[in-house]
Amino acid sequence: MPKIVDREAYRNKLITKAVDIFSEHGLNGLGMRGIAEALGVSKSALYHYFSSKEELFTACTEFVLEPHSLYGVDSTSALPEDKKLAIVQLIKTLDSRFKGEMTVLLDYVKNRDSQDIANDKLLKMADNKFLAELNKIVGKENANQAYALLLGGLMTRLLNGNQTKIEEIASWILQLSAGDAS
Repeated sequence: MPKIVDREAYRNKLITKAVDIFSEHGLNGLGMRGIAEALGVSKSALYHYFSSKEELFTACTEFVLEPHSLYGVDSTSALPEDKKLAIVQLIKTLDSRFKGEMTVLLDYVKNRDSQDIANDKLLKMADNKFLAELNKIVGKENANQAYALLLGGLMTRLLNGNQTKIEEIASWILQLSAGDAS
C-alpha cells in the first residue's frame, strides 16, 4: 500500500526547518543540495516541493512573517491582545532569532543598490507585516517610530550581550502610545 503524505503539512514542515537552516548558514551559505542534506531529504524531494531556492526562501519569509510566528505561538493559540504582553512577546520572539535573521538580511541585500532594495517585494512585505503589528500596539501614527525602536533595541541587545532588557525596549515602544493618551 502506498504511503499517503499530507503534501501541505510536509511542505510546511520543510519550511519550518529551512528557516533555521537559512538562519544558520545565511541565504548564500548553501545551495539546494546543501539545504536538502540539512533537511534530511533528497534534492529531488526538495525540488518536488520548491522549484528553486528563491521559492523556498520566499516561503520561509512568508512563514516567519505570519502573526503566530511573529509572536512565537502555535497557530491554534490566540495572539496576545494586551498591548504590553503583545510587544514583549513580539520582542522575545524576534530576539530569539535576530542574529540569524540579520545574517540572512545582510546576505539578501549584499551587492544590491538602494533602488533595488526599495522595490524588493519580500522586504516590502516584511515592512508591511511589522508595521501592521506595531500599528495594533501603538497606532498608525507611531508605527514607523516603534519599528525603528524595535529594530534598534534588538540590535543594541545583540551588540551589548543582552544587557538591554526586553522589557526596557518594550517600554520605549509603549511610551509612544502613552504620549497620545495625554
